[in-house]
Amino acid sequence: MRNFKKTFHISSFDNLIVSLFVIGYKNIGESIVVLFRDKTNEGEKVVMSMVVDSYETKELKLVNEVLKKHNVQNLDFVCWTHPHWDHSPGIDELIKKMFHNDIVIFTPKFYYPNLTSDLLRGESERADEIFSNIWKLVEKHPNIKEIWRTISANGDCFTNTYPMCISPNDDNEYKELIFHFLTPLGYRTDKYAIKGNQFSKPNELSVSFVMSIDGYDFYFGGDAENEHVMGIDTETIKNMRWIKVPHHCSNGAINIANNLGPQFDYAASTVYKSSGLPNKDVQNIYAKAGSLHMTQLEELGDYYLDYEYGIVQYDYHFKKNEAFVDITTYGNAGQYYPISSQ
Repeated sequence: MRNFKKTFHISSFDNLIVSLFVIGYKNIGESIVVLFRDKTNEGEKVVMSMVVDSYETKELKLVNEVLKKHNVQNLDFVCWTHPHWDHSPGIDELIKKMFHNDIVIFTPKFYYPNLTSDLLRGESERADEIFSNIWKLVEKHPNIKEIWRTISANGDCFTNTYPMCISPNDDNEYKELIFHFLTPLGYRTDKYAIKGNQFSKPNELSVSFVMSIDGYDFYFGGDAENEHVMGIDTETIKNMRWIKVPHHCSNGAINIANNLGPQFDYAASTVYKSSGLPNKDVQNIYAKAGSLHMTQLEELGDYYLDYEYGIVQYDYHFKKNEAFVDITTYGNAGQYYPISSQ
């Protein structure tokens, strides 16, 4: 067995459910929860947990609700993709609440206080404070090199990887579980990791990565776009089978949509209404190539706007070298169909 950073033990692969919760708030706000659930006749145990980004309001804290429902006490991974407001509220409190000696925190390689004053007053409000709160937890930790991971990538699957595996108890059989970090492209952002440089485009920082389970590739796009998305290797894109669409189906991330491979299955996206996103042309590409679910649907009438949130839940079952999925939607969420087929 190769040198894995973590091994997650389950009772059997037949009992493994990989659940992905794509959470969107009404008009703005995004979070993702990933749970590896070992479900037996005796009950259920979460053996791996991850949160990608955080958005919440005073009234609605959906990440906390999902974690509470599944009795998650500690998080294995947190990825704060970038410091935009629609990805950030509550992530520092979440890390503080779920912090333990083996947690791993992924962030862009960047010095957050160097955001321009306009950003700190507006779309990245509280970014400096949030970063400082997280840094206080890790800066003097004896295991800091393992729990604090800043990402600077090259756009392919051969750099900046985090190898793990899933293995049945008392069994030599295992499935590889690997994070491949694809953005941000280091040649553009590493210069901003030095104190003193000013930065005004938070999406350029966005971490995006593939989570590969025995060759089935899930892509978490964050808000990656423009040159960073253009820098992702085309073959890497063609291998993606599940995609959290980067930047709310914007034209800036269309390179992912334009290079989907024949094995593409599902995509999910949140919305950012004040910026006019999602873009319908981009939505149509995903919906025609496979299936696209949105956390907020307006096409089917006001009924879909009655909730303050939408959640798409994908439950994957990996059996006999095949992946089967059950999909459940909540609130304003639903499947998007191309305009031409409605």
